[in-house]
Amino acid sequence: MEAAVETASALARAVDTRTVDTDPAVDEDSFFSTADGRTTVANRYDLEKAVPVAKRAHFREVTRYWVNKPYAFVVIFHSVKENEKKYYLVEPHVSEIEADLEDFLTRKLKTAIKYSSDEAAVEGSDADRGGVIEAETARLLDRYGLYDGSIAGAGESGVIARLKRALGMGAEGGDGDEERVGNLDGIAARPEATVLEEDATELSEYQVEKLLYRLKRDFIGYGRIDGIKHDVNVEDISCDGYNSPVFAYHSDREQLITNVYHGEDELDDFVVKLAQRSGKGISKRQPQVDATLPDGSRAQLTLGYEVSDHGTNYTIRQFKDVPFTPIDLINWGTFSLEEMAYIWLCIENNKSMLFAGGTASGKTTSLNAVSLFIPSKAKIVSIEDTRELEIPQRNWVASVTRPSFSADDAGDVDEFKLLEAGLRQRPDYILMGEVRGEEGRTLFQVMSTGHTTLTTFHADNVGEVIKRFTTAPINVSKTLFTALDLVSIQTATRVRGKKVRRNKGLTEINYYDAENDEINVQDVFQWQAETDEFLRMGTSTTLEEVKFDRGWDEERLSSELFRRKVVLAYLIDRGLNTYTEAAATLQAFINDPETILGLIANDRLVESLEDLRGMESVLIDTDPAAEAMVPRPDPGEELRNLTQAILEEADDRLFEEYRQQATPQLTAALADGGEASETRRSSSGERSESDGGRDDTVTDEHGSDAAAGESEPVTRDDNRKPGAGTETDEPAGTDPGAENGE
Repeated sequence: MEAAVETASALARAVDTRTVDTDPAVDEDSFFSTADGRTTVANRYDLEKAVPVAKRAHFREVTRYWVNKPYAFVVIFHSVKENEKKYYLVEPHVSEIEADLEDFLTRKLKTAIKYSSDEAAVEGSDADRGGVIEAETARLLDRYGLYDGSIAGAGESGVIARLKRALGMGAEGGDGDEERVGNLDGIAARPEATVLEEDATELSEYQVEKLLYRLKRDFIGYGRIDGIKHDVNVEDISCDGYNSPVFAYHSDREQLITNVYHGEDELDDFVVKLAQRSGKGISKRQPQVDATLPDGSRAQLTLGYEVSDHGTNYTIRQFKDVPFTPIDLINWGTFSLEEMAYIWLCIENNKSMLFAGGTASGKTTSLNAVSLFIPSKAKIVSIEDTRELEIPQRNWVASVTRPSFSADDAGDVDEFKLLEAGLRQRPDYILMGEVRGEEGRTLFQVMSTGHTTLTTFHADNVGEVIKRFTTAPINVSKTLFTALDLVSIQTATRVRGKKVRRNKGLTEINYYDAENDEINVQDVFQWQAETDEFLRMGTSTTLEEVKFDRGWDEERLSSELFRRKVVLAYLIDRGLNTYTEAAATLQAFINDPETILGLIANDRLVESLEDLRGMESVLIDTDPAAEAMVPRPDPGEELRNLTQAILEEADDRLFEEYRQQATPQLTAALADGGEASETRRSSSGERSESDGGRDDTVTDEHGSDAAAGESEPVTRDDNRKPGAGTETDEPAGTDPGAENGE
């Protein structure tokens, strides 16, 4: 009996040291199952094979999630021994026979595809090219006597036997009883004995399916890092040189070392392949290339030792298929709810804004998010060197720079040329991805003529923004600089030990003081690092200008701010945070605020989202699978309390009048928002006294006939803004509790 206990203890110790220490809270049967109940291609066996035996004893699972189900998942471990986090990409493990077969098929596929007459192999979508890979693989297997029909339907006497003969393994094999496998959407469970035996003299249909996945990954995807490319939590992917691991910048965990390595020749080939897929060339003569990958990601590529001591390296900045929204920025605490309502009203009323900050501080993310506040009736022109912006408005010209194809730079199209061309397209809003050089001077001239501009800039504070713009090489005059309205300073910092992004401050650019040769600025909001709060600093000159331009009184200005706070609070409170839900609601409100407030007051917004999405002036076409992978944040308890307080206030101040009115049919209302709003206000006898009966919507800033599509730019005095320097009371509709963004 004592011997049995000792044996059991020894076995338990062996299992503990030789198997991965996983999270006991994870239901592995559920995790490794597809929606139809089949076992995933990558499973627990592959996880055990991914972690070296020597590391299993001191690795503790932190979290795991699928990045490309059912083929690849990620496990983040904490190494007790090294006291650091590790990023492990787990894909189907390949045995010796599978590796030989993969090399065999890869060589033959390269030749077959090279001379293929199928246009889909070169110009088709990923799905088309995947079909070509499958067809060519089937053709090659048939040609070499390795395949006689469906991969899932062959047994030992068919494809398995012929594969073994082709690879010199002889005709002997197993009993041929392996469970048959379906298509790549899901497979039946493999017999565990076969899995653990790992007998190189046998192949299963499961293994053939697995090889097909790896062939597609290498020919169509991004090879070894394809799984990391699928991870929506990863912002950057980099390899620093030969014999260096791949690093992943995780949105929650920051820089993590991965288990992915490239061989020297493989790394060179991979970088050349990335350059070619981006339409660029890289060589010893031109060893560095900035490229845009087919999925929109930015890549910096370096080949060989010419300019790098560690050899070939690359850095890829991931492109988000589905952008983040203002709701996400509020939930993260990057901006407070009150700040976001303020920004919304300013952008909707043609105020120019610049997002400044350091690298990876969230400038472009914020720019993309607040672009949802641009009215869909406005014409938008965007200018970028690498495509990053993604907005729903249909009336949008997306311009991207193009380098020269010759050594003398002839034929290059830079930001300056795109900006000149953009002005001829009569835009209402200009979105510039980033200002770097002399194009900034032209951009400020554009602002001064009434073209609303949103852009980003590398600077850590407002003083540095002003200094860099008003000195060489940009040299914007201080008088011209006052055409800018708002500056947001963003930073990546830590709050309670966690890496976060925060808007350090919102600053208004007021006027140029010629006597002191200074630009007068005023902070409207500031972030307090000690308490992680956003404080309102005083009266907003920009809002005074909006009030002046719109002909509003203080009560109307307060009401407009409050209505936008209510919409944002409702979306947060109801958990309507997907891109489709946020974009459709915000754009519909800008088009017809009365209808949206009526839907909110009657709690009918959710059931109307599909109708809102159908507006012709916007195109909201997100992939549900991609949306499901986006790591959208949830609001904290303090923010939930704030949104509930705002909605309770709206219940008393705002909703009652809408509950007494019948909400119009959305199709008719959104087809012509102005008429729908005017019709209901007329029928209820309500007209705004402060604007003499003008339309309550604020979408037509230029006083034009919206139906005719006519608009003229607003020109203002660069040295003076209406309301500058005046003292006013805090708008009655502002909620002091909204200062906190958590």
